[in-house]
Formats: sequence, structure tokens, C-alpha cells
Amino acid sequence: TLKTHPEEGTYDFGFIDEKKYTGKITYVPVNTSPGYWTFTSSGYAVGSGNFSATSIVGIADTGTSLVYLPPSILTAYYRQVEGATSSRTYGGYVFPCNSKLPSFTFGIGEARITIPSSYISYAPVTAGSSTCFGGLQSSSSLGINIWGDVALKAAFVVFHGGNPPTIGWAKKPLES
Repeated sequence: TLKTHPEEGTYDFGFIDEKKYTGKITYVPVNTSPGYWTFTSSGYAVGSGNFSATSIVGIADTGTSLVYLPPSILTAYYRQVEGATSSRTYGGYVFPCNSKLPSFTFGIGEARITIPSSYISYAPVTAGSSTCFGGLQSSSSLGINIWGDVALKAAFVVFHGGNPPTIGWAKKPLES
């Protein structure tokens, strides 16, 4: 279970600790042939807006800090953030640190996982800056969508290496 702030998270191997999540785990198939855990999200919603049912093929990657998504999804998200701009200087979306951010919800089959706004305000662009770098960024230059730590720490995630392999997502208690 990845955590926010400087708290230590945990990885459990070979078992699922039912105390770490709520509800049920929703599993979806993965393709591991390219060397990644590639799966398809069933869509997204910005804040309390309507869920947009659209396939988003991407990878779950514990080695990537941010979430990288298609530009159209980022436009839908950041147009809800006052003062947000795509910055060449900082290489992605930035906004005033005191901006009110909406949450971001993504679908895993019929299940919905919500990334709280506090996770999306990733960090000040430099120490002490009043400009923050967003936890959601564009995948257009990467050629792949990535569900990194910003998404992974918002859920209980199971990488099931069975035959066939699957990835499971469930809600969990979140830190603020």
C-alpha cells in the first residue's frame, strides 16, 4: 500500500490483507507481453462531473510518480483549475498552489477509483514556490498512458501474476 507524505508504504507478496481495503477488488485483464502491466481503464470523471465512458489503455507503474494521460483528458481536468497552464518552462501543467483542485476518478470495469485533489497537487515547482506542478500530465510525448504513484496510492492494487495475469483495484482509506 503506497502512502502519501513521507510515510512508509508496504508491499505484500503472496497474500491479500483484507484490512487494507474496503468493498471488493475489481480485476481486469492485463497484457504483460511488452514488459509492462498494460490494462484498459473504462473512463474518467473530473470532480463531481459525469463519468465519460471511454477506453484508456495504459500501464500501472510503481516506478512512475505521476499519472500520464491523453491531452483531451488533461484539458477536461485543468480547465476546472483556475490559473492552470501548460508550462514549457516546467514541462507540464502548473497552477497556483492555493488553487482549488477537483478530484479525478477513473474506471476499472464498473468500479470507480477517485484520486483526491490533494494527491494531484504534486509539489511546488521549486522549494518555497507558490506555483505547483500537477500530478496529472500529458502522455503525448511518451506514447503510452501511465497510472503511476499518484493513482496507485489512491487505491489498493493487486498485481496478480496468475494465468492469465490480472490487476485488481479497490478503494482504501486515504490519508489527507
